[in-house]
Amino acid sequence: MTFSESVPVIQIVEDSLTQAKRLERLLRSHGYEVTVARNGALGLEMAGKVKPTVVITDVMMPEMDGYEMCRKIKDDPELKDIPVVILTSLSDPGDVIKGLQCGADNFLTKPYQDEHLLRRLQHILTNLDLRRSGQAQMSVEVFFGGEYHKLTADRIQIVDLLLSTFEAAVMQNSQLQKLSGDYRSALDDVKRVQANFQTIMETTGDGIVVVDDAGLVRYVNPAAELLFESSSSEMIGNPFSYDVDEDGDWEISIKTSKGEIYVDMRVVGSNWDGDLVRLATLRDISETVCLRKRLEEEATTDALTGLYNRRGFMTMGQRIIEMADERGLDVLCVFADLDGFKRVNDDFGHDEGDKVLKEAAQALEDIFRESDIVGRVGGDEFAVILLDDGQHCEESVKRRIDEKLESVNRNPERCPYPMLMSVGIHRRKSGSGSSLSDLMIEADKKMYSSKPPRP
Repeated sequence: MTFSESVPVIQIVEDSLTQAKRLERLLRSHGYEVTVARNGALGLEMAGKVKPTVVITDVMMPEMDGYEMCRKIKDDPELKDIPVVILTSLSDPGDVIKGLQCGADNFLTKPYQDEHLLRRLQHILTNLDLRRSGQAQMSVEVFFGGEYHKLTADRIQIVDLLLSTFEAAVMQNSQLQKLSGDYRSALDDVKRVQANFQTIMETTGDGIVVVDDAGLVRYVNPAAELLFESSSSEMIGNPFSYDVDEDGDWEISIKTSKGEIYVDMRVVGSNWDGDLVRLATLRDISETVCLRKRLEEEATTDALTGLYNRRGFMTMGQRIIEMADERGLDVLCVFADLDGFKRVNDDFGHDEGDKVLKEAAQALEDIFRESDIVGRVGGDEFAVILLDDGQHCEESVKRRIDEKLESVNRNPERCPYPMLMSVGIHRRKSGSGSSLSDLMIEADKKMYSSKPPRP
């Protein structure tokens, strides 16, 4: 990790992902380089590698708190000159004592205003330059309130002054807290609710996206970042890719580096920072969608031949008829069965019979277009329904079937019996009102009338 030597590097040590992201965005927007660590141990390790200009750390963190990390930084000869800012609520003067004991250079009271933090950081950086220039060897010169101040008091006096000032501020704060106990209790309740809400938003497996009335993303949680394979900084402030103008529940697809995934998106109106927004909750349902599609396919597909089964043929065939009526086209229905199929099963066994059925299915798929609906509707019965777009007639369809069967039967490697098929074709005039069942019955009659006489 490399940074420009002319740009200060601010290291944030914060276990709250939301607060760390907020502070990171603020600092980057004002031209600072930023690194982030989630606890004191990682912050100490990162400081050794990066040598940041300033470290800003929370106090309460897992593994190693902010005080301990600060102490270890100040004990390290290579890191001790790095200013460390402690984020604290200053609810007790003991917090100040702990900060001084660990060598902290500054305190920042939470919650803080952005402008206050930026001014404090500028003061620290200016004073850091003064120390490096050697002006603080005999006396202390600091930059504060837009002016330089030379302090000739010794360090004990300065510490006493700081302690008394902080102690007086904390005492006043304590008095105010006593006068407003009910308010404080209510505020604590609100903070607990906010903390719980934040925990839910950051740990839930469902993605959550907040979109304002201009269609721009206001917030995304970590689960949403994973779904869209984009960081919050890449999404916040940019248009959301999906329509969330109305409340409802939709199934959407998202293209990812691992392929397409299916997501259930539920949208409701909500309030965010006092503004009306749309709250989209997203759940990955790819496994459910794949299972549903597989079940749908199995319910409409003949397992042996891969053609539509009777149910699938009736469903898709009805769609063809509706399409034909909309376009003013005729429909052809072809009905066929295999001649002598029973003898194949009797003489060669059912495995051989299955092979013949698959051969017949493949032959029909080769003859007809991909848009035509081909199905196995009975034991050895097949049906086809197709739009007549002016390129088809009963004779041409029958001729193509005969030519295909001749080609199949010329294959010297197939079984020692010919594949024979009786075929009936019936035309449905556009707008005639005939149902698919009526059409199949008429084609079936014509098929039986074309069968050769039994020997």
